[in-house]
Amino acid sequence: GLPYGWEKKFDAKINGFIYINHVTGETRSSPPTHGSSGTGPAPVQVSAREQGSCKPGWRYAFNFCYYISAFADIQSHSGAQAACKQQGGELFWSQFVFESFFLKKTLQTVKTPTHFFWTNGEKHNGKWDWGTGHPAFTNPKWTSGQPDGSGTCLAVYTHTGFFDDQPCETQYNYVCKTKA
Repeated sequence: GLPYGWEKKFDAKINGFIYINHVTGETRSSPPTHGSSGTGPAPVQVSAREQGSCKPGWRYAFNFCYYISAFADIQSHSGAQAACKQQGGELFWSQFVFESFFLKKTLQTVKTPTHFFWTNGEKHNGKWDWGTGHPAFTNPKWTSGQPDGSGTCLAVYTHTGFFDDQPCETQYNYVCKTKA
């Protein structure tokens, strides 16, 4: 794996991979060989106050419970959906625009290696949606320059809380959500 803070991402403009350090902002064309190991920090414990009425390991906010995958628990979009189902929830979908900003703030303390987390959002027939039984996909807060057509699955960039279209097979951390 890459040292903590680095991500390998395909760049269509150069038809090749670039390496981005989301901690320092450095971008390079060759893999980094310096920095800390890819093992990353230990999982952050969920306090009783954060847990509220949610089961252990989940955080309470906005009448929902949120589960953030462990540092090394990264999945493809479909893998993240299956993992959330196994946990008794579903992949994050946004009911309120401020939910992704709550998660951004939370993820600043949790530390994830991928700098994105999967949401339930997908593009179907040219339109983005949260899936059956969820609110309409309205007024999305996109990362600058997004969506750029690089993927049909929706992720949140952890440093801004904004949405980004990503290839569904890419492996990222994920956030599960269930009614409290």
